[in-house]
Amino acid sequence: MNDMKMKRMTTAVLTVALAASVAACSNNNSNEEPTSTDGNAGATNSANTTKAPSAVTLKGMLFGDEPQDMSLVLDEFEKRTKDTLNTKLDIQWNPIADHKQKVKLMMTAGESVDFVFDADFQNLKELIPQGAYAQLDKYFNNDDYPGLKAAFTPEFIEMNKRYDDHLYTIPFTQYFYDIPVIYIRKDLREKLGFSEPISSYEELQQFYDKVLASEDGITPLAVKGNGGFQEVLAPEREELDTVRPVNLGGIVYFVHLSDDLKTVQDVVAFGDPAEEWAKLPAPFDTMKSAFAQYDKWAEWSKYLEKDVLSQKDQKAYFMSGKAASYYGTLSSYAADKKKLQDTIAGSDLEFFVFKEKIRNMEPHAISTNYKANNSLAIPVSSKNIDRTMKFFDWIFQSRENHDLFEYGIPGKHWEPVGENKLKLLDDSKNYTFPGYEFTWNPTMIRMPEDLDETAQKYLEYSAKADTYYSAVLAKFAFDTSNVKGEFANIQSKADPFIQTLKAGQVKDWEGDAVKLNKDLQGLGLDKIRNEIKTQVQAYLDGGGK
Repeated sequence: MNDMKMKRMTTAVLTVALAASVAACSNNNSNEEPTSTDGNAGATNSANTTKAPSAVTLKGMLFGDEPQDMSLVLDEFEKRTKDTLNTKLDIQWNPIADHKQKVKLMMTAGESVDFVFDADFQNLKELIPQGAYAQLDKYFNNDDYPGLKAAFTPEFIEMNKRYDDHLYTIPFTQYFYDIPVIYIRKDLREKLGFSEPISSYEELQQFYDKVLASEDGITPLAVKGNGGFQEVLAPEREELDTVRPVNLGGIVYFVHLSDDLKTVQDVVAFGDPAEEWAKLPAPFDTMKSAFAQYDKWAEWSKYLEKDVLSQKDQKAYFMSGKAASYYGTLSSYAADKKKLQDTIAGSDLEFFVFKEKIRNMEPHAISTNYKANNSLAIPVSSKNIDRTMKFFDWIFQSRENHDLFEYGIPGKHWEPVGENKLKLLDDSKNYTFPGYEFTWNPTMIRMPEDLDETAQKYLEYSAKADTYYSAVLAKFAFDTSNVKGEFANIQSKADPFIQTLKAGQVKDWEGDAVKLNKDLQGLGLDKIRNEIKTQVQAYLDGGGK
């Protein structure tokens, strides 16, 4: 990475870190320059004489369970903004497992919708090259949208642009990395004779063995069927600048670069013959050593549900008392702890940070491309693009606006504590909103007032600039335009196998990977391989690092 880009990224990260420490029916033509139709869209002062725009209902698609009190929050929003935004929201909540397909079908059918949750792990990589989503560059760093301008720095926007140097999403993040953890029933851990919190994989396995032996009907570890073990047991080793992974459609391709990082030498795909892997330096010179976690996943599969592949909500399974632990991320700790204590009498929650460098809070422990993992996109077919962006501008104009959606109604679901903390009230159990789909921003983070010291330290650690580093090719984004058909076919074929692999259900995974690779050859695997080589080389030739 050249000095200018590194300086720009460091500045942006520091901005985020500092912010976090102080605190993720109009038929407007989307091609028009943004204009302010209502002045300060978030204002409710009666002195505002600007005429409200015509009424509009914005239709959206999110995933997960609709919060029980969502209608109350929407009523409060409409009451606050009737004379300014004059906007209503109609949100369709899709089951987690169905959202990806429902968005794809909706876009194919040309249904009317104004915003959808999409991300690289959903349909974003496929739909952007197809021209399905509107470019949003002009709404940011624009004085007509002061909320967006304040909450999304030019550096942050630049980092989240796509391969064509345009922005197609509203990016949501609180930190550049939500620390993955294994949440554990503290009361159960103590009951089984473990006096201290789990601090290593060895202790975790001992705990799971004790659960299997002593707690009939309780699964040691709950994971989502289509996610499996994810990052659990992944080898923690020094990265090689000359061997960089590119994950496309579930298949991992390793790009082998020359020592001077200027030339692509090889691209080796999952399931390739042994002689191809032998071209790479250790530990990537064999498929088994490159993916050392896969054997461990098969070994640890005994700790999962028997029908793990059908599990769609590991947290709900855990909260029902059927599991001793579950895979999650640190950001939900306070809400999950309260929910567990409200659900199971005498229970308590704690977490194990399973990545050693992060557990020890070492500097430069987390590789990042400084991009948000979650985002909203606006279909290019929407007739309300300006009005939709005005709504999101309103959200980020003030904490008051933002917090209404993220936390609910103050005095009912929560109450503020100082500038950047909150207290959850009893009715908060009726309003658990997925902020990562709608409201997360580093300038508006609130921490629970009763957050324990350990969790607070890890959250502060994840907000520090020197916690992160940018690996070689971190900013590279693959464009599927030239291989759309091959990409879709390979993803469709590979998905079932990758899902069972991640859940530890494949014992002879090497043999099965070779068989899959041969099947994918007929679907265009080598065409994608060559396209990766071409695009990475062009990226390097253009000064990319």
